[in-house]
Amino acid sequence: MSEDVEAIRGSLSGLLKGKRIVLVVTGSVSIYRIPDVARGLIRHGAFVEVFMSRTASRLLNPLIMHWATGVKPLVELSGYTEHVSLCANSDAIVVAPATANLIGKVASGVSDSPASLCLTVAIGAGKPILMVPAMNINMWVNPIVRSNVEKLRNLGVKFLEPIIEEGKAKIPPTDEIIESTIDLTSPRNMSGLRVLVTSGPTREYIDDVKYVTTPSSGLTGYYIAREAAARGAEVYVVSGPVNVKYPNGVNVINVNGVVDMRNAVVEVLKSRRIHIAVFAAAPLDFYVGNRVSGKLSSDVDKVEVTLIKAPKIINEAKAASPSTIIVGYKAEVNVNEDELLKRALRRMSEGSWDIVAAHDVSKLGFGTMNDVYYVVNRDGSYVKIGPAHKRELARIILDKALSMLKLNEK
Repeated sequence: MSEDVEAIRGSLSGLLKGKRIVLVVTGSVSIYRIPDVARGLIRHGAFVEVFMSRTASRLLNPLIMHWATGVKPLVELSGYTEHVSLCANSDAIVVAPATANLIGKVASGVSDSPASLCLTVAIGAGKPILMVPAMNINMWVNPIVRSNVEKLRNLGVKFLEPIIEEGKAKIPPTDEIIESTIDLTSPRNMSGLRVLVTSGPTREYIDDVKYVTTPSSGLTGYYIAREAAARGAEVYVVSGPVNVKYPNGVNVINVNGVVDMRNAVVEVLKSRRIHIAVFAAAPLDFYVGNRVSGKLSSDVDKVEVTLIKAPKIINEAKAASPSTIIVGYKAEVNVNEDELLKRALRRMSEGSWDIVAAHDVSKLGFGTMNDVYYVVNRDGSYVKIGPAHKRELARIILDKALSMLKLNEK
């Protein structure tokens, strides 16, 4: 079993490399999702230990969790104080699914099972804890359950809100549980800082239904914003139309056109003290100068569209906020490494950027979870990163911007 686990450990990223995650599993019908959660955490590099309540072990054979993690789950304590050695020495505890019963026990200090005992020890040891509730909606809205949730929140326990539908408080998507666990283990080194992120494409309408755009997915901006928020920053995202849902607590300003994006960015930079601005969006370089009201007739044989050069949003950033660290992205197509670096440096110089992340989108394209970047400094020095998960790249870029910010403040 362990050989199979080692074959997948870190296959998606190293975001949880070296992290020991204790997965506490309780008796909800949504337990069937938890082997996938465990495997996902391992694919990001984690070592996963499992504590199961007795009810959980009847709903899901512990052998399945043994297969999923390569480690035999704990259902009964053996007398070797595993609750101390594992829970007090973990990097994070994830309770999924978390039942009303377990939430109530932990909030009241009851420790009558390996699951509740693990959490009692973890709270006492000050370990990061994520609760992922799943139950009937009437239980979730019960004032006693709500009171227990608030009591645990006041102790620093994080809750991932359930999905409310069909009369149930359902367990959130597996990817969201995994991302929230990564949030829990991120360094809290950006408290008190404000970060601006641009994200996604812009749309320039030819008529009221047709438009030209870029194929940006918004994933790069999403992961920059998520990582900055997890580190404690106050995050503002100016986003074009995307299908990603930005994390709770992030301030999102939705725009369509490139001029709208420019105006929103300048407003944020001038009205707030932004410490780091990351321009991860892929706005169009032009806007439509002869937009038609209504809808163009399909009977027309030929339509001429006038494209007018749009403002370079990032190039206005330093003028709007001179002390902000500016991080730009430079996408090129089918260029060699030397030419990519040359163009990145030229664009950095023109816009007074502090850092540029350059990449050739013809290699992996837009919308991929992994990418290759050259992170370039003003003096021409650079580091090549990847192929790597976009959140790993986000971490590296934010670390670099933080270092530069600290140097500027000395």
